[in-house]
Amino acid sequence: MAVLTTRRNDRRTHLDALRAAVEARRELACEVVVRRGVAWVSVAGSSQARVEVGCDYLRSGWWFTWADGRLIAPVRDVQCVVDRLVDGLGDG
Repeated sequence: MAVLTTRRNDRRTHLDALRAAVEARRELACEVVVRRGVAWVSVAGSSQARVEVGCDYLRSGWWFTWADGRLIAPVRDVQCVVDRLVDGLGDG
């Protein structure tokens, strides 16, 4: 799966939208982290388990991805990502 070159600001905009949605959930905590110039949202559940979510331009559109590159959902479906985070962190 190739990552296509696109504007860096779009990635941060989508990650900020995800961060805001995650922060609205009392059972989740998060922060935006930057490693090697790439931003991620690091999310922790009430059990302190942690996952990282990225955002990449793939298949002609922006997608939220797990840290290993697997797709979660298109950026237009932030609620789906939050639901998957709750399920994945065992806080649902």
